[in-house]
Amino acid sequence: MLFGITCVFLTPINDVSDEQEHFVRSEILSTGQLSTTYIPIPNTSESGYQTINSIIIFCENAGANVFNTDVDDAKIDYTPNYFNSAFSQNPFYSYLPQAIGIVLAKLLDLNAIWMLWLGRLFNLLVYAGIISLAIRKSPILKFQLLIVSILPLAIYQAASMSVDGMFSAFAILAFAYFLYFYKTPKIKWIDLAIFYGAIILSGILKSPFLALSLLIFLIPNNHFESKLQNIVSKLAILPTLGIGIGWSSYATSVLSNSWRGDFFITKHVNATEQINYLASNPGFAFERFLNVFSESPVIADRLFYFSNDVRDYSSTLLSALYTLSFIAFSIIYPLEEKFEIKTRIKGLLIGLLIYIGVIAVQYLTWSSVGATSVINGVFARYFMPLLIFVPFIINADILNYDKEELSLLFLTVFLSFIGGMLMLTTAVKY
Repeated sequence: MLFGITCVFLTPINDVSDEQEHFVRSEILSTGQLSTTYIPIPNTSESGYQTINSIIIFCENAGANVFNTDVDDAKIDYTPNYFNSAFSQNPFYSYLPQAIGIVLAKLLDLNAIWMLWLGRLFNLLVYAGIISLAIRKSPILKFQLLIVSILPLAIYQAASMSVDGMFSAFAILAFAYFLYFYKTPKIKWIDLAIFYGAIILSGILKSPFLALSLLIFLIPNNHFESKLQNIVSKLAILPTLGIGIGWSSYATSVLSNSWRGDFFITKHVNATEQINYLASNPGFAFERFLNVFSESPVIADRLFYFSNDVRDYSSTLLSALYTLSFIAFSIIYPLEEKFEIKTRIKGLLIGLLIYIGVIAVQYLTWSSVGATSVINGVFARYFMPLLIFVPFIINADILNYDKEELSLLFLTVFLSFIGGMLMLTTAVKY
């Protein structure tokens, strides 16, 4: 929370990737509109989403800090204005914390900047709350869950207007419930409902994470209360996927109601044509499949990639050091449970399915037809919850060190990376 609150105020105005768009959607929700309306902008030939003038002013000052602009000192300007995009494809619940912060800033008649700061703060509080619940619920791998949740990029996203923190938190919560099921002799129906609910809430935001539902097959059969519960819990995968696919269909239909519409036309982005092209060129398709794995170092390099393409800043050194440190932690830090090899292999397959799925979705919906790069628009933040699979799969517990000392050592190491992120932000933005 301390590092996150620092990010709330330290990160410049709308500096997080797509934060302008998230800010607009949050303000729209703060007025009670659960969905968005794409309307013609008066006196123009374009369409967009109605918000208030203060939000647009902040969008125009994206990347500026409070010392090199005075827009933060202004009162909230409620004059209607329009923005060309508002993430209409995202569900309303992912913006509830941010909207609450904006409502509070309006009710207290604070300066306009507090709409951003309180929106970020409430988003951070929800992230921290969900993660705390996950760690408390899991009987094993508590420290591993903590380390994954304090990935600098995760804190940076959680302390913003972005929905990526919430998506990651729900995915980690689902994994925590899987660990609970793995150790609990008698599973309760309410816990199964929460498990699938977390998966749905995460999967609606990032559809490949619906595959977390497959973790139910790793639970020992004798941990279910009855044969009926065992069958129902596994059949529940079908409605979970149905909800996710249904939302994806809706999201695709409204995705072009933004600047993306022109982008898709200009760059020739079309999922149907992309699938047909891959089917007609199996050799090319196989090369792209191999690229999913060969490009993984690039994705790891983006663990310390912040902001967006216009105002980006990053550190390859910190990314490399973090990757090596996390691999070492995953291998060395002891697990309370000695998972069988077959269980680890199944976990590996589920993790790979999600990893490939994320890249595949981006390739189909973001890359030009026939594009050779499979990681256009793919960033490390999309894979944050997947890190919990790493110690689950590769842990070897090869050192006989005192666990408490080892915990303090690794906690110090990973907190230093958060400090590195804050110093990087300060050096580049201030």
